[in-house]
Amino acid sequence: MSRKERIYIQGLPQLIQLKGHNHDFIFMDKMDCDVFLISLDRAFALYSCELHAYSLHAKEFFLLLTPGSKEDLSRLVQHIGRSYVRYFNQRYHRSGALWEGRYNSSLIEPGAYFLLAQQFVDSAKEDKPYLSKGSSYRHNIGEEHIARLTFHEEYLKLGKTPSARALQYRRFMQTPLSAAVSDKIKNCLSQNCVLGTSQYCQQQEISLHRRVRPRQCGRPRKYYHNQVLDWVWIENQASQLLQRYCYQEIRLPLLEKEGALTRPPDFAQGDAGACRIGGEHSALLRREGTQGCLHAIEAHRDLQSTSKLWYLGTMFRVRRGEHTPVEQYQQLGVEAFGYPRVDIELEQFIMQYDFFKSLRLENHIELKINTLGSAREFAAFRDALRQYYQPFIFLFQAQWIDWLADRPEQLLQSTDSLLATLQTQAPEPGDFISTSSMQRFESLMAALTRAGIPFVVDKALYPANAYCHTLFEWHSDRLEEGSLLCRGGRYDRCASELIGRETFAFGFAFMLEPLMRLQQLTNKTMLKPRMTDVVIISCSWTVRACALALGRRLRAAFPQLSIVNDCSAMRITASKRNAERQGGRFIIVVPEDYPHEPLEIYDSDRHLKQSGSDSTMIALLSQSLNL
Repeated sequence: MSRKERIYIQGLPQLIQLKGHNHDFIFMDKMDCDVFLISLDRAFALYSCELHAYSLHAKEFFLLLTPGSKEDLSRLVQHIGRSYVRYFNQRYHRSGALWEGRYNSSLIEPGAYFLLAQQFVDSAKEDKPYLSKGSSYRHNIGEEHIARLTFHEEYLKLGKTPSARALQYRRFMQTPLSAAVSDKIKNCLSQNCVLGTSQYCQQQEISLHRRVRPRQCGRPRKYYHNQVLDWVWIENQASQLLQRYCYQEIRLPLLEKEGALTRPPDFAQGDAGACRIGGEHSALLRREGTQGCLHAIEAHRDLQSTSKLWYLGTMFRVRRGEHTPVEQYQQLGVEAFGYPRVDIELEQFIMQYDFFKSLRLENHIELKINTLGSAREFAAFRDALRQYYQPFIFLFQAQWIDWLADRPEQLLQSTDSLLATLQTQAPEPGDFISTSSMQRFESLMAALTRAGIPFVVDKALYPANAYCHTLFEWHSDRLEEGSLLCRGGRYDRCASELIGRETFAFGFAFMLEPLMRLQQLTNKTMLKPRMTDVVIISCSWTVRACALALGRRLRAAFPQLSIVNDCSAMRITASKRNAERQGGRFIIVVPEDYPHEPLEIYDSDRHLKQSGSDSTMIALLSQSLNL
């Protein structure tokens, strides 16, 4: 089979990995590292490539670079191999290949993943003492100068001076790289894929007419047959966690009067689905739970000082241009009112991470956070965007004009060629964030690091609702479509406008549909609670009444168990197989000559078969269940 052609996009940085053949050593001592770096310097002098980071390990090495062309990259790797492999084979009296096949490579979306890829390279642990100098880490944090390295423009954006950039990068390195990001980098390397966001990868797939995202291993899994139990299980996990944090459940109405719902500007984008009741009366379908919580706070003064609420239910949203204009979705939301400091934000981040850990999803998720300053500072940034784009409005499409009026930051996220050109000189939100707001955000990041919660600062993350200060999203790259699992932030201004007085509010919502799909992809066995504990099978019609009476006795003795009487007309062997498929741990067979013959009980977990009377059965069940 022909080799897969490598993906190359002009101007994009690449992460390169080369491993030793059969996992053998490629660096035995410091001299090997020095000779390799000399070969590396000669290769970069011959071919047009910029090196941004590197790390040498006993059995592999990583290079983060930007090649001038596809040929320059391939020739650079060939030159390193021809010079260093010859030296290594001569010194250690060996022959043959030193590398394990072709080099692994991954193109990197600069804005979203370059610094993460550089952190992946610089934070790799040194497995041998003689490799202490084989890394670019000390150069990037400003402790030494390495001439072979060139700073990438994403690194240069960290600060205006070298010392400021080094300090920011040092702080960036203190945040642990999440397992989800690390696994994604490794998968992209091994499959020669693009390391980027889903939106960016989709654009490249359209442009290149090929897949650029890594594929998952194995065949597609089939869905579990009873998803109602899955929903109940996940909802119970969330409910138990929220109870431990002393959040109170609130029930929200499905319909609200159209006149009573006075929505603040920017609080919820789009139109709510409306339905007519009784001809002259109209109501709006509930489209998110935050407004319902705010109405509850407004109506009950005892909740206005401090309160922690959560809700669960069906929400509705309008999909313009779709065949089904009104779409329903499941949401679990958490809101806290009356807490102005970052403590409540940290508590909710910890709670979210604990919830994902309870579902065993911590290795498949990624937290993205950002700050846009206070509501006044973000409003000043929006005004600056409107002034910047106003001279070009005669070139704008109708949708762009709507964005400029309502949410001008959306113009910064468009991939249109005209808007992409204008984005280079557009105002940046960091220029409008005050020192106090930045210190607030830095204290939150430091607290997240101490709590052991991996996160990524995404400066391109803008609010879907009218958030201020902190906003965040949890994503999973395992879901190619609809990767958003959770979203939230602080919305003090909107809460204050609706309630009519100063109110501090912070909250989030879990998107249950994508969360369920991710759970089914990664931990399908966790969604299979035992549906049946005991199955009672009668050998003939004459003892059916006795079997039902036995089931009644067992339900009274063990109210926590689910007990099923098999009332089918199947044979005994078929009934036993059916009981095993139902997940029944205990199978009790009532013989034809009961009660003169003893009952038979089979424990599928312990693979034990016993017999006895009714009392013996109860004793055996109690002993097996440790009651």
